[in-house]
Amino acid sequence: MARSTRAHARRPQPVTYQVRVDLDDAKPPIWRRLLLPSELMLDELHAVLQQAMGWTDSPSSSTRSSCSTTAPTGSPENRVRLDELLAEPTDRLFYRYDFGDGWEHTLVVENVLPRTGDKPPALCIGGARACPPEDCGGIWGYLNLLQDPTIAHEVVPDNFDPTHFSVEETNAALRDLTALPVPNPEGGDRHFQPAATAVGRLLNRIGTQGIRLTAAGYLPPAVVTAAMDELRWRDQWIGTRTREDTTAPVFDLRETAAQLRLLRRYRGQLLLTKKGAALRDDPESLRRYLAASLPTPPWWASGRYAPDTGPAAPS
Repeated sequence: MARSTRAHARRPQPVTYQVRVDLDDAKPPIWRRLLLPSELMLDELHAVLQQAMGWTDSPSSSTRSSCSTTAPTGSPENRVRLDELLAEPTDRLFYRYDFGDGWEHTLVVENVLPRTGDKPPALCIGGARACPPEDCGGIWGYLNLLQDPTIAHEVVPDNFDPTHFSVEETNAALRDLTALPVPNPEGGDRHFQPAATAVGRLLNRIGTQGIRLTAAGYLPPAVVTAAMDELRWRDQWIGTRTREDTTAPVFDLRETAAQLRLLRRYRGQLLLTKKGAALRDDPESLRRYLAASLPTPPWWASGRYAPDTGPAAPS
């Protein structure tokens, strides 16, 4: 959970924030100094802070939170940029991890730097002391643990050294953030890239000649199978993966494209609209169109889903 008391307009030109991150109430201080792109989204900031501090972001804890903003916009984390909450030196952002233990962090902007050359999405340039072990009772439990390591020995690794910190190890962990692309302010909303890829491939498969639907109004089995293979959805879906009415990702992909007026049905055929034809070979414009038209990326673009009972027949 991240929150700020201020809201700002997005910067027209990207900059780099030098930010100090402190784990609140830690004595001696546990902190990191990071260089962060101003266009970083809050869900990406969550991933950066997890790696930089040394948390595990363990899915086994039902009380953990991702970096949702309660700042004035009330928007989802993947639609809020860092420069909408931070602008100038001394601006602060507050981040909470794991509502059970309640690890509170304070981020303070130390400097606003010009963007020069290609930089990684996040870089650590300083820090001190190791991240506390998970599930040790929050900061006060951790401080008690430092006084008497036997009180929580089951959650403390045998080789745990509270004084250890390495810039090199931290940056190696940050480089492993495969879900965090290098910021590209001209490239539209990056969170819609998987959705744009899927929609673009569907539009290209339909092409200028269109596709004849089955008598029930579904995509032909060969098209469904090809879509599952091309988009690498086959291993994520339990089912036949040939019938559109039992393959919800393909059905919802087609429905989304139709609702956005990229496709239309005419005399038993599925055809591109003028907008669909125009965007078919323009992936950047397609991504921006999806981002402007949808509140969040569709579920089938997340890469993590489970089958349901299947969609209803097209109307």
